[in-house]
Amino acid sequence: GCLVPLSKAVSPKQATKAPSGAAVSSLPLHVVDVPLEKSVTADYMANYAYFEAKKSLSLSRELRQEGDHQTAVFLLNDAIELRRVYQAFTKAIDVMGGL
Repeated sequence: GCLVPLSKAVSPKQATKAPSGAAVSSLPLHVVDVPLEKSVTADYMANYAYFEAKKSLSLSRELRQEGDHQTAVFLLNDAIELRRVYQAFTKAIDVMGGL
């Protein structure tokens, strides 16, 4: 088995492409340990997080262009968090010896 720690991978200062005035969430980050037995589960979760992050980022761009900056910022933060989840699960695949 393997424990997948989900932790901070992107600091707010790294989100340089955010629109002006788009403050990155100041909520505290939480670490979650997910026990895994199979790397295929980590692969599934990594793929899910990847596609959800892409959807959030795409919607964020569209909403920003339409002038809905508040929802755009929310979705941008969502994409950043999903990227951290993706990175944690892809790292778990490596730790577990690959697929």
